[in-house]
Amino acid sequence: MTVVNKSIVIIGAGHAGLTLAREIRANCNTTTITIISREAIRGYYKPNLSKALSMHKAPDQLVMKQTETIAEELNATLLGRFTVIEINSGRKEVKGLLNDSEESSVMTIPYDSLVMATGASPIRLPIERDLTTPLLSINNLEDYETFRSRIEQKKKILIIGAGFVGCELASDLISSGYEVDIIDQCEWPLQRSMPEVMGTEIKKAMAEQGVNWHLGVTLLSVTKNEQGAMLGSLSDGTTIQIDEVVSAVGLIPNTRLARGAGVAVQRGIEVDAFSQTHQPDVYALGDCVEYQGVTLPFIAPATHAAKALAKTLTGTKTALALPALPVAVKIRACPTVVCPPLIKKGIWQVQGAGMNLEAHFINERGQLSGFALIGQCISKKTKLASECIPTLTPIVDINASREAVA
Repeated sequence: MTVVNKSIVIIGAGHAGLTLAREIRANCNTTTITIISREAIRGYYKPNLSKALSMHKAPDQLVMKQTETIAEELNATLLGRFTVIEINSGRKEVKGLLNDSEESSVMTIPYDSLVMATGASPIRLPIERDLTTPLLSINNLEDYETFRSRIEQKKKILIIGAGFVGCELASDLISSGYEVDIIDQCEWPLQRSMPEVMGTEIKKAMAEQGVNWHLGVTLLSVTKNEQGAMLGSLSDGTTIQIDEVVSAVGLIPNTRLARGAGVAVQRGIEVDAFSQTHQPDVYALGDCVEYQGVTLPFIAPATHAAKALAKTLTGTKTALALPALPVAVKIRACPTVVCPPLIKKGIWQVQGAGMNLEAHFINERGQLSGFALIGQCISKKTKLASECIPTLTPIVDINASREAVA
């Protein structure tokens, strides 16, 4: 066990932030850890949010650990409902307000190392609607609690977005007796992660379960008629009656605090292979970060990054390397695994028939750099992951990492 007498402040209590704290404590029992979050700090597994309905789980049943348990297990100070108002990297301190208190109660928290694990927020589309019609999104447990309360006694749910979250949520809703429409500008589901022939099979399988697809179009407005019914107007002239709208069109990294602290930001917070930003003793990981010019908003990359950074912060400098990390997409009608290529230059090669398909993404060097599997072919996940080139190889210099992608 390493002995390191320093103070580490983590902003963000999602999967990345809590995993980092756990790994730091596993490596060192003398480091002081403070975790800050603008939301209540609770331990839950985010991927369960898109399958809780069919698991017959109420939102509170998804909580695995409450604040007090997390604090005791990590021997850490947890500050939930804490709003950061300033990061001064020169003086190495974070200022903020606890529980919306008055300005006179501003807390100042000093640090030796600061880690930003501020996550990402749902992208908001400019859809015409009145103020009483919410555009729901599900990015954390509080969002999910709102979603579940809104869909009680409702029947028709419109989902905007046919990517990972949109497809998983549709599968969960349709399996639980809801009527589901999905709208997206893309031509097939999961278009960024698989070739058309596979997306077509997923579309067909989910349609047989009852999902109504509206692809290649956009949602223009959500209005209410004289009877109070909610209507969605699509760009192809179609009007559909709905009860709630959920947006699942992707995430944008939360970088406001980083920008305010003078940390370099492009698409996300820029870091080197050791998760360090341009500022000394300021690090970042998780959904708020870009790696070699791209973001990786999945659980597995955040876990790998947290483990590597914990070693660095406790005295063993460790570069982040990501192997190929396949992701299971929870679609009941069509078992699906994807391992999206980081760089999109290449071609898909597909083999198989019907709903049992295997697609390899071959890059310009002839290497397997990604793959997608559906149906019985998902059994090849481990084999293909071992044959695929790593998602990320360590590049220490931030500028060099951007050149590598360009």
